[in-house]
Amino acid sequence: VGLLILRDVVLGPDRFDYGFKQYIKDWAYKHPQPADFFRSMENSTGEDLGWFWRGWFYNNWTIDQAVKDVTYVKDAPENGALITIENLGKMPLPVKLEITEENGKSIKMQLPVEIWQRGGQWTFQAKTTSKSKQITLDPERQYPDIDSTNNVWPNAASSAIAVPADVKASDIIA
Repeated sequence: VGLLILRDVVLGPDRFDYGFKQYIKDWAYKHPQPADFFRSMENSTGEDLGWFWRGWFYNNWTIDQAVKDVTYVKDAPENGALITIENLGKMPLPVKLEITEENGKSIKMQLPVEIWQRGGQWTFQAKTTSKSKQITLDPERQYPDIDSTNNVWPNAASSAIAVPADVKASDIIA
């Protein structure tokens, strides 16, 4: 799964395939260690992937990205949406999201992994033209997110109606 995420999301198929072929060419019939693979992929793709190796292979960090809040610039959706996302797990990964507006327009965005270098929360502006109907993180479900319920805004928990304390399950079933 880690290598699929590295290929499909982080590096892209072209860069990953080039790096992997280079690794096979350099290490064929030898006895490479994991660090040799990591170094070979970094050298051939030109990407510092230390954050990926640390989170995926050296540690057992979890992935849990969430949409925390959505507001609008000057309280007007046509000025853009201010979307706050969180990384509740320790594993940093790029953020893929889809914004569906009430007018039917859909916006797909990808944010780089570097946004998490400043902390576990990030607010960015999306160029919306109407009110956001739904915001979905990882819309293609490529990440093994440990809590996918917080990947969608508004989520079911925030829009749920509170049940009075005196109501019992048997009352609802009846």
